[in-house]
Amino acid sequence: MREVYELIENVAASDASAIITGESGTGKELAAKTIHQLSARCKGPFVAINSAAIPESLIESEVFGHEKGSFTGAIATRAGCFELANTGSLFLDEIAEMPLLLQPKLLRVLEDGKVRRLGGDRELSFNVRVLAATNRDPRSAIQDGRLREDLYYRLNVFYDRPSIPARSERRYSIDHPAFHYRIQ
Repeated sequence: MREVYELIENVAASDASAIITGESGTGKELAAKTIHQLSARCKGPFVAINSAAIPESLIESEVFGHEKGSFTGAIATRAGCFELANTGSLFLDEIAEMPLLLQPKLLRVLEDGKVRRLGGDRELSFNVRVLAATNRDPRSAIQDGRLREDLYYRLNVFYDRPSIPARSERRYSIDHPAFHYRIQ
């Protein structure tokens, strides 16, 4: 776990995107929050979205936002996650579960630093650090056709990505008090 803590600190010192891996329930979101809290973006918002928990028909609207009237039920304009996380960090949990049709759109947004709401006619600039997580091995997800390789490389800037060990493999939890002294 000490190696994980040091890697989290190293990732936090950078402004680059990162992927956090580990089994379900190991603390990947807590690691992402810690990276955010230790980073220069700590005063900005931390916005988390679980790609596996949102129906495929709604995830594009959640991530990119939408304009009033852009689809049935869009009764008001809604900001997406990139707008909401501006100047802070966006945590994309279970990135390998994101629909394949949405992944190239996400890649384009990450490359351009601009997002267009569904039904919108203008692009909005943002300044967001993206942290992603998956409980799958990213290379296997690429081979299985669940994760685009170019998106993986855009997000996985760090050669040594934080990988949270299974609870059975560690003595302390990632939220153990011995770790929290670093956040304060």
